[in-house]
Amino acid sequence: MKNSVSRLLLAALVSTSTTGAWAQYYPGLVSSNYGGIHRMLQNPSSIAGTRYKFQVVAFTGNSSVNSLYTKYVSKGLFQTIQLPYSKSLSLPLRTVGSITDAPRTTSYSEILGPSFLINVDGNQTIALHTRLKSYLYGSSLPENLTEAYRNRLFYRNLQPSSGSFDFGLAHNSYGEVGLTYGLQVFDGQWHRLKIGATVRRIVGAQMSYLNARGNYAIRQVNGDVEKRLDITNLDYSLGQTTTRKDFSLSSVFSNAYGSGWGYDLGATYEIGKRTTGRGYNSDTPMKDPRPAYWLRLSAALLNGGSIRYPAGQAITGGGPFTFNQEELEKFGNAPADYLNTHADNGSQTYNPGKVALQRMLHLEADLRLVPSFYVNGLSMTNLSSGATQMPNMLIVTPRFEDEDVELGLPISIIGPDSRVAVGLSSRLGPLTLGFSDMGRLFSKKGENRSSLVWLGFSVWKWRK
Repeated sequence: MKNSVSRLLLAALVSTSTTGAWAQYYPGLVSSNYGGIHRMLQNPSSIAGTRYKFQVVAFTGNSSVNSLYTKYVSKGLFQTIQLPYSKSLSLPLRTVGSITDAPRTTSYSEILGPSFLINVDGNQTIALHTRLKSYLYGSSLPENLTEAYRNRLFYRNLQPSSGSFDFGLAHNSYGEVGLTYGLQVFDGQWHRLKIGATVRRIVGAQMSYLNARGNYAIRQVNGDVEKRLDITNLDYSLGQTTTRKDFSLSSVFSNAYGSGWGYDLGATYEIGKRTTGRGYNSDTPMKDPRPAYWLRLSAALLNGGSIRYPAGQAITGGGPFTFNQEELEKFGNAPADYLNTHADNGSQTYNPGKVALQRMLHLEADLRLVPSFYVNGLSMTNLSSGATQMPNMLIVTPRFEDEDVELGLPISIIGPDSRVAVGLSSRLGPLTLGFSDMGRLFSKKGENRSSLVWLGFSVWKWRK
């Protein structure tokens, strides 16, 4: 149980903000006509009639990152992206924050591995993708406790304080292989209809949780420099389905992990007269596969299906803890050892059984104002009840797009508090780079609050 609990405990120390099913959240990139596989993950019908003859995504990493990533830049963004799938915990976790505000926590990491798309005959397209996903969601610790961990107890701006905490966190991670089929059902001069579906095999699934309540006090013990953290009246319970290890191919075939099936369904309707484009002779009957619409409407149901988990273990415990900086670092390296020391007699069975995926509904409208300039509106709504892995969102994205260059400014309205985030999405040839919230990424205030950052590389060939 050690490694899984370590992630939850340290994540509790670096996250202070809820969350719905994280459903392919690349603001700006998923609205692009040249998003290809990335857009397909938001709506499988988008690849029908695609401009691509083929596309290969070598790698795209996506993770929530706070402004402290510059302080620990020697370790870099990539260590944060692969954090849920490695044993390196303490340093990179300091750079993970939440895209939602306290008292909710939302952290996310995704690795889109080798994936390819091929256009069969202009109207039919198939694609295969591989992906690792990780969600951390729930409630949060007080901000000054997360600040004590992020900047250490000797941080001069950390003030003595005391209070209580009562929080709960859940963590899910899994790998998947998905097959997508897109069909352009009708291709007329004035309108076009596309449908698509994705079937996903889910493997290597793990689930864990941590609930804790108690009191804390940050005390000054030596002038303005040294401080001490006291935790009292602590009661906690934690559980996991599988002892966490680094992800490997053995996880795909092991019965020790959860597995299941998922599916996505989508449809796209375009309105607008098809005309010939650049480099096309208007006297020839050849179709121009470049975007021809003035309005594109689409809808997608994402994350249907479920995962069945094996039975695992749960423990309960409590007790006081006293940390100076050296002890806090030791706790950060092996927090489960501390908790197991105070656990009650023996462990209990934790058996979540069959758990439904967090379903979401995506509704989108894309308006073409002038050639190569669009305004997109995307609504992301949770359909599942209870705790969700991602908040509802409305994202408005003005963008310039061409075959090889693209720039978008996604404006996200997040959650019930309607927090506004302004991001940046760019594509330059084979490279994609984006941020969901530039203000939080570069601000020196609210360091725990994070932005999603993604970086990817792909190659392609256009249809003639």
